[in-house]
Amino acid sequence: MRNIVRRPTVRLAMKRVIAFPLVRLSLIVLIFSAALTVVVAGARGHSSTWAGITVGWIVAAVLLGVTAGVERYTADRSIADIGLGRHHALRDLALGLALGAALFTAVVLELALGGHYHVAGVHLSSDVALAALLLASGAVIEEVLFRGVAFRLVEEWAGTWIALAVSAAIFGAVHSANPGATWVSTLAIALEAGVLLAAAYIVTRNLWFPIGLHFAWNFCEGPVYGTQVSGHEILTSVVTAHVSGSPWLTGGSFGPEAGLYAVATCLLVALAMLAYARRRSSFLAPSWRRRAAA
Repeated sequence: MRNIVRRPTVRLAMKRVIAFPLVRLSLIVLIFSAALTVVVAGARGHSSTWAGITVGWIVAAVLLGVTAGVERYTADRSIADIGLGRHHALRDLALGLALGAALFTAVVLELALGGHYHVAGVHLSSDVALAALLLASGAVIEEVLFRGVAFRLVEEWAGTWIALAVSAAIFGAVHSANPGATWVSTLAIALEAGVLLAAAYIVTRNLWFPIGLHFAWNFCEGPVYGTQVSGHEILTSVVTAHVSGSPWLTGGSFGPEAGLYAVATCLLVALAMLAYARRRSSFLAPSWRRRAAA
């Protein structure tokens, strides 16, 4: 009789442990890391643009599959709960694309007015479309991983403010290994992109808006305006340009997003979105406070 009573209790306890947000986060990261190792090993020796595009979208699909599978098994969460539901998907994706393009265009205008951005020529190439495919998979991977997994699960446990700080810090740290990265660029990415993209998720509570914003920013930064994308140089761009001046303003070899113009512009927009989300009561308190209030 004791065994009959204990088994459900043990199972319930195990289910609670597995459903704990940080346990789910760890499971997703571990399983995805293992799968990523296999994908990268299989891609060795293939260095063409199309190989990069293919690997990028395979990695994106693997990440989505792992995240959806773990969330379904441990917490009975759907793909919509992760942030990829169909409700307002096209609208929010389009808004993200528009905002991302507008933000980086504003940064380029600021650089040009300051005498730092000089246009040398304009030309169109089909390689720009290939760059778009490559950058799109990167935007999906990073938004699912950092906002759909890291931010969302930390927020579920510790609340919005802590999740915002943690996810932004991790996002900046991950980019510290990029070419041309310095402590300034790492801090800039954390404050600018980490906060802005988390704010985009908080406002809409889906990933479509930050995915569109992330992609459009990177696409305008490299294939359109011809500057470095987080330290990576895009060989083909619509505008051929030269950026000069203090790295504190222009971002130096890392690209404009490590400069003061981009940081200030994105932080202003991010703070506006956070204020809007706050007024709409879109912030979550830590789980222990929610339990106490209940």
